[in-house]
Amino acid sequence: MPLQWDQEKYTTGHAHIDEQHYELFDGLNSLLIFLKDSANIESHEEQEKAVELINFLGEYAVNHFQDEEEMFAQCKHPLKAVNEEAHKRFVAKYLEYKKELTAGAITRGSLIKLHIFLQSWLVKHILQVDTSLRDYVVQEEAGQADFTKKQGVFVRFLSLFQKKKLAA
Repeated sequence: MPLQWDQEKYTTGHAHIDEQHYELFDGLNSLLIFLKDSANIESHEEQEKAVELINFLGEYAVNHFQDEEEMFAQCKHPLKAVNEEAHKRFVAKYLEYKKELTAGAITRGSLIKLHIFLQSWLVKHILQVDTSLRDYVVQEEAGQADFTKKQGVFVRFLSLFQKKKLAA
């Protein structure tokens, strides 16, 4: 089931972090779209797409973690160390999944297993740790754009696959 962004539920009070969380939701939904649209996930082409998407999602998460950890440090947030440790555990678990997925053939089942892990971890982490940033807003970010209205980075990333398919 696709993740639905709920501004009231998931907001941290920091537009940049919230936009990145929204993008991660979009990324997980893009993984679902990929699973739905992949007719033959065992084909070489689909395997390559899956690896690219897994890599892109992981790289985006790591970059987001760096930004988020900087925000926690800037706010002198008491959960700074807890947040950093959670990120380290996530990256270690993600790398286990990635190693397992890229060591052999990627299956629909293995991607679903990865999706379940990513989705449950992200939602739980945002609700239990990241939303505590609300109480530590450094300054109100004036003129916050509604990032939910623009096309996300993961949708653009998936569209590259469609362009490659059309060119072939």
